[in-house]
Amino acid sequence: MGVKDVGSLSLGEWAAITRRWNLAHAEKPEAPTDDEFDRAIEAARSVN
Repeated sequence: MGVKDVGSLSLGEWAAITRRWNLAHAEKPEAPTDDEFDRAIEAARSVN
């Protein structure tokens, strides 16, 4: 991150860094099954 004095960050800077860190290190969701994927594709096609 390269911040030598964390205390010099504003509240907004600290919140942005924390939000991105949490997103980068969160547990990843399970991938959809083939059937779920096919149903999602068909649903998206029927909308248009």
